[in-house]
Amino acid sequence: MSQHASIAIVVQGVALLVQVVAELGLERLEQRKLQTADGATHEVDHVLREGGAEVGVKIDRKTEKVTLIPKDCEAGPGRALAGKIAQRWAYSKAVGELTRKGYAVAREEKQSDGSVRVVLQRWR
Repeated sequence: MSQHASIAIVVQGVALLVQVVAELGLERLEQRKLQTADGATHEVDHVLREGGAEVGVKIDRKTEKVTLIPKDCEAGPGRALAGKIAQRWAYSKAVGELTRKGYAVAREEKQSDGSVRVVLQRWR
């Protein structure tokens, strides 16, 4: 039985995803198909690469839902890269919204588990 794993995030505007790709310094390949380790072929809009890790990006233009498809499916560097993209997108979205509401980043702390603790403040 064949299965594939994917990570889906909802993007309100593809511009934020483009910003995240630039922040992470990922290579963008003009590839419309991605064959995953389980042998399945996926139609994608882009393929992102960092080192040996590859992730397919499928964008639903109507809902702006972005699906990240790691080339190595369930484990490995592709799955880690997809998680890194999703984490950076969530960080950028949260900090962007709070900055828009008048908060400023006071400090950031990288935790031992790879997560980031962000402290924001607002003066009245």
